Amino acid sequence: MLLIKLWNCLRGYVIIKIVGLYTERLINQAAFQGLYLWDVRRIEENALLAKVSVKGFLKLRPLARKTRCRIYILQKKGLYFALNRLKRRKVLLAGVVFFVAAVYLLSSVVWRVEVNVQNEVLKNSVLKDLEQWGLKPGVFKYNLDKKYFLDKILHNYKNVSWAEIEIRGSRVIVELVERDMPPEVEEGTPCHVVADKDGIIYEVLPLRGEALVKPGDTVSKGDVLISGRVSLTGGDGEEKELLVRAKGIVKARVWYRESVEVPLVETVKTYTGRVKRAYKIRWGSKELRFQLGDVKFSSYEEEDLKAMPVLPPALGNVSFTPMLYKEVREESRFLGVEGASLEAERRWGKGLKAS
Repeated sequence: MLLIKLWNCLRGYVIIKIVGLYTERLINQAAFQGLYLWDVRRIEENALLAKVSVKGFLKLRPLARKTRCRIYILQKKGLYFALNRLKRRKVLLAGVVFFVAAVYLLSSVVWRVEVNVQNEVLKNSVLKDLEQWGLKPGVFKYNLDKKYFLDKILHNYKNVSWAEIEIRGSRVIVELVERDMPPEVEEGTPCHVVADKDGIIYEVLPLRGEALVKPGDTVSKGDVLISGRVSLTGGDGEEKELLVRAKGIVKARVWYRESVEVPLVETVKTYTGRVKRAYKIRWGSKELRFQLGDVKFSSYEEEDLKAMPVLPPALGNVSFTPMLYKEVREESRFLGVEGASLEAERRWGKGLKAS
């Protein structure tokens, strides 16, 4: 019903007053011929108010003559009449078209580029590079290739671990997360090579310094693998200690632990095949849903179909979305320890065993 009213608002309708001794007969004959009238109410003993579409009004007039009723148009509503009024005002229509085109054009252009990161030096550097790469105020936002700019940022800035580009209105916002880089050590400064993770050593190749571990050793994060302290024995037999910048290759097997919880009794949802259609109009963060009748399913899931824009993006984010209420049936299934273990293996694709 609401969908029909919305459609009539788009194509235009009239608010009419029906006067006569046989107003009920006129309404009945209109219904018999398939003419849709809504918001019908009696205002006087021999007078009714109603709403009818433009096409329906033209078909209603012959019925009014047969039932000896008179019809008066009180108001004309809807997009149809609004466009007709604009046609008679060509200057106003041209102004509206120009205004809409100007708003659309201005809203399609990037007016500001922002980079969100705490490091001011990094922010200014990225802004400068983005301008050279083509992302700057004045470009059309619909032609922006986000992946191109993200790849350029991540390739040129090794200290950036994550980047994202978001378009908000006429602004382009670049979110950056800095990588925790190891402290820079000047060439020639003595230092050790230490373990970054726990693991079991399987290869050691010291290029400079003294190896303190061998294959098969177990190390913890922070342990010294190659020492920068090198002991040398001189020609006079005196032992001296030399501090160097340790360098080498140390490989180890590291392990990662993951877990998954699987209940012994699992609730399984299955679709029954019964669905109910509904619709919603969304504008901004608000939405209006309408449907014929209530959803009588005891348990169901909602599924949005493809959204269709109602207005151009420049005039607002308004969309019309068909949706489905899909009935589901919930059943409890006992898995047991063995079944839960198999389900865990299926989810992770690896041999997790129940403890």
